[in-house]
Amino acid sequence: MRRLFIGVGFSSELRGYFQDAALMVEKYCETAKYTRRENFHLTLKFLGMMDESTINTLIDVINHIEVNQLTLYFDHIGFFKKKNRYVIYMGLHPNEALTQIAIDLHDALVEKGLTSAEEFIYTPHITLCRQAKLLVPSVDLSRGIEISKETIVNNITLYESTNIDGVLTYRPIYIREV
Repeated sequence: MRRLFIGVGFSSELRGYFQDAALMVEKYCETAKYTRRENFHLTLKFLGMMDESTINTLIDVINHIEVNQLTLYFDHIGFFKKKNRYVIYMGLHPNEALTQIAIDLHDALVEKGLTSAEEFIYTPHITLCRQAKLLVPSVDLSRGIEISKETIVNNITLYESTNIDGVLTYRPIYIREV
């Protein structure tokens, strides 16, 4: 069994921008677990633990959904509250084409019996840190950091989330260039 997800990978330069944003967030946090530079990605569909035998089917699904290059615009810092801690992320300006890709992936995976048919809600974001304990009210965090970055999506990637020598690593298994 392998822990898998489908997402979008980014250039080293853009991952550096995300890391810089995480450093700005760090000033507002007492403690947090920060995303490693190498792990920055945009999740399209989290799959969870999957049997090795599903990988070829997942690759087939990735290859058959309609995807064209599209432009994303990162424009804000946001957060999800989890118990008494936060997940802090970099958010995107709404993008219908990106949301449609995520929906098409979900629907194709349901059709193949690889995910449940439950309602799929997609909130695209780049996780900067998890388990954050804030030093300021969360609203101050989102107002205090300016985000303005544009990029082109040029891949859909099947990733494995694994632990290598005690380090969480998102390892690409298959990359479809678009």
